[in-house]
Amino acid sequence: MPPAQIDRTRRRTPGTHDDRLATALRRLRWPVLIVWILAIVALNGLSSSLSKATNDGAAAYLPASAASTKVVLLQQAAARAAARTGGQPETDAAVVVFARDDGRLTMADQAAVASARGAVAGLVGHVAGLTAPGAPQPSADGKAVVFIVNITEQAGSGTTDRDAVRAIRDAIAGPAAARAPTGLAGAVTGPAAVNADTSAGNQQSVLLLTALIIVAVILLLVYRSPVLWLLPLLGAIAAIVVAQASAHGLANAGLTVSTLSADILIVLVFGAASDYALLLVHRYREELRHHTTTEGAMATALRATLPTLAASAATVTCAMLCLLIADSASLHGLGPVGAVGIVAALLAQATFLPALLLVVGRAAFWPRIPRAGAAGREESRIWSGVGTRVARHPAATALVVILALGAACAGLASLHIDNNPSDNVKGNAGSVVGQRLLTAHFPAGESAPLALLAPPGQADAATAAARATPSVGAVVPAAPAGGYDQYTVTLSADPYGAAGTTAIVDLRQRLAQDAPGALVGGNPAIAYDEAQTAGRDDAIIVPLVLAVILVVIALLLQAIVAPLVLVLTTALSFAASFGLSSLLWHGLGYSGVQSVLPIYIFIFLVALGVDYNIFLSARIREESRRVGLRRGTLRGLGVTGGVITAAGLVLAGTFAALTQIPQVSIAEVGTAVALGVLLDTLVVRTVLVPASLLAIGERVWWPHRRNTS
Repeated sequence: MPPAQIDRTRRRTPGTHDDRLATALRRLRWPVLIVWILAIVALNGLSSSLSKATNDGAAAYLPASAASTKVVLLQQAAARAAARTGGQPETDAAVVVFARDDGRLTMADQAAVASARGAVAGLVGHVAGLTAPGAPQPSADGKAVVFIVNITEQAGSGTTDRDAVRAIRDAIAGPAAARAPTGLAGAVTGPAAVNADTSAGNQQSVLLLTALIIVAVILLLVYRSPVLWLLPLLGAIAAIVVAQASAHGLANAGLTVSTLSADILIVLVFGAASDYALLLVHRYREELRHHTTTEGAMATALRATLPTLAASAATVTCAMLCLLIADSASLHGLGPVGAVGIVAALLAQATFLPALLLVVGRAAFWPRIPRAGAAGREESRIWSGVGTRVARHPAATALVVILALGAACAGLASLHIDNNPSDNVKGNAGSVVGQRLLTAHFPAGESAPLALLAPPGQADAATAAARATPSVGAVVPAAPAGGYDQYTVTLSADPYGAAGTTAIVDLRQRLAQDAPGALVGGNPAIAYDEAQTAGRDDAIIVPLVLAVILVVIALLLQAIVAPLVLVLTTALSFAASFGLSSLLWHGLGYSGVQSVLPIYIFIFLVALGVDYNIFLSARIREESRRVGLRRGTLRGLGVTGGVITAAGLVLAGTFAALTQIPQVSIAEVGTAVALGVLLDTLVVRTVLVPASLLAIGERVWWPHRRNTS
């Protein structure tokens, strides 16, 4: 028998600790199964109602110290006092616009607009949150007219805007539209319409079902068993229930959980749980050929994989918890939400899945049942072949891949930050059509005005400062808010463009000098404050996450050089993926990326991308201690290649499911993470990491020396 095979046989001989663990597994499999089933039933109600606890209000994305946050809170307090209700009411405007491109509005056009306005007014009292429409406002060119309908809802309700906008659209498309003259176009836009067009009543259920189907198909293809694919899927579903219930509990405790965080939680847990299951089942199948009992094989498999799974989960969890230092309330809330999701995934697949596998027994692998003593190929022919080719010229291979990834990073030059809410709507929805009509006939800031709040005694100075600010088109009094005099400030420049940003900064500077205590809010100011907050968060969180991941991997591998290699390759993979994603977004017609998204994409790509490097490097480290770095690298790549590729496909598929959400921002997160995971799985992990380790040699494990015993 060859020395390597003798060594593997000796390594697989069950010891006292494995015997004890095997006995515990045999005794506890049914109790663990029953506890999990009871927990799923008990937590299902809390889990399924997570969407009702989400908060997408403006203040959810801003620090409490931001001026626009203070404006939102004062406006909410005023609305709450006026309505005499509890909660946090928010008011969004639905802008109804009618326009004629072939000339000025005719008397018949104006009669049609009046009829449509009357139809909308008839909805008041019958549609929740709807208030009486404002007076019609004609455009300066006489070709268009608008009237505004305010919609008030409780923060986080998520349905009032959607239902009210649908009712308004139905009203203006009813009998009034039938009598409208030919050539008169009408649409509903504004913040309320944008909210309605970027939300779906059952989007989390649809997302969950889509992810479920994707994972099921991939597991079926991987395992080629009518039974085995179902067990990891049940573990993933159990993890989802626990994670969503925990997130709901965090939201009830005061943590901000946005819809973006709730959507990402589903695909994050599904992907991570499937990855953990694939690695455990792969090792369990391997050990079944060397053990006569299933519990003995499971004990050995758990002892071999749990340290790696724990390190992987710890890496992602620690990266998530780094978000607690974020100023953005939504990003701050994503940290604990993502952390409990990863912990739930690990807990389910390290306890529930083993219990399921032990209850079903070897029959779970039917028709390809692994028998004790039976021969079986552990290494993938494809990845063994890739490893052999990489090992011939490791330094040259690493250099070529690095240059290719560097070229992909050039795509970052096409990256454009765009915080315009209308550009977050997919396709040619009604809010997009309405915004085009507004832009063609009204001042650029008509649909997105600023809110100016002046403290008592400062109203005249504040309005004078506003009127003296370049790009300010109009300053109109509005209802007081929280003891402040309120004014609506309309910009003549694009409020979300460079000129609009300059106007907001200039206005705040003038007010600080001429009317101390005055505040500037409104959606354009919120977008500006979000961009400033995101820049601060990026500068602190990115290096902190990289440092935390480096420490976790160093503790796992008990080395310094190898963790540096893994972190650097992961960072390069992120930059290349982001560059390619930017080009892809441009090709899909997306106008840009919101300022808050890069840190979301970074967290998931780096934290999840390093997972596969941990899986691979841990196995290479294990094999290298026995047979040396070169043979250990080739065997580690060959043994883990298939399972890690499958894990990458599962994770990429689950994040790709986000592209069906009607928000451009969520679709961009999905495409970027899916593309990045595929790049990391198929290029970085399979080629760059093995080539880098082989090029450096045994020094990669410094300061530890290789153990050849």
